Amino acid sequence: MVSGGVLVACALSLLLVSCGGGSDDYEAPVAESGGGEVAVTTEGFIMVSGGTVTGGDKFSNNSWSSAFVNGRNVTIAAFYICDHEVTQAEYEQYCTYGIWQPDSFYGAGDNYPAYYVSWYDALVYCNKRSMAEGLNPCYTINGSTNPSAWGNVPTVGDSTWDAVTCNFSANGYRLPTEVEWEYAALGGAAGCAVANPTVYAGTDDIASLGSYAWYEDNSDTKIHEVKKKNPNGLDLYDMSGNVWELCWDWNTNTLNASTPVSGPSVSSGSGRV
Repeated sequence: MVSGGVLVACALSLLLVSCGGGSDDYEAPVAESGGGEVAVTTEGFIMVSGGTVTGGDKFSNNSWSSAFVNGRNVTIAAFYICDHEVTQAEYEQYCTYGIWQPDSFYGAGDNYPAYYVSWYDALVYCNKRSMAEGLNPCYTINGSTNPSAWGNVPTVGDSTWDAVTCNFSANGYRLPTEVEWEYAALGGAAGCAVANPTVYAGTDDIASLGSYAWYEDNSDTKIHEVKKKNPNGLDLYDMSGNVWELCWDWNTNTLNASTPVSGPSVSSGSGRV
């Protein structure tokens, strides 16, 4: 779970990545952004151009950044990422909540981010949405990409579900890797290349943070609708603050120069990022 700002509630949400942008041969139009040219798909996805990032001390300014450690040279392929956290309306089109569901105390409504969503729930949502849109699902559990064959979503750690594999070549929806998330939050290649990457997604200035993020000082301890603050340099919203977002990687403190872009090569850990 990662976030570039202060939590306003103990909630988890989704930020989708698609390798194919909805079509193998889709060519996204180009729009101007504060961070340069970005490709915008009609489905609300942004194409993030790839690049190589050399980890180093300059990223230590970001207390939330852990992917770009010293000695780690990371080459990131281009990918599409949703410009907003998955909304409750989007999530409820394919999935139902478990014991807990969004409420009016924290924030409920079509344009609020989906929360009380577990990492296992996220796998189901990604594959269900991929299948509904005629895309190739990314996740396989127990030999199947069809969530209906996976059984009930676990409420505690489950070794079968933890053994899930991800086909990063499939054109369906998936969670971003930690590297992809941090790269996108920092503003892609341009944002990572500067001498001092921004502390928060979109700004370095604590005085202007309220224009970019919902956080402790301005949220009234509530979750807020997506896309109500300014985006970062890639036109991505709420990459700092509001709710935590889920990533693919295992949570580990052993990242080093040889850790692959797809995350730590471990079979278990203290949950997922």
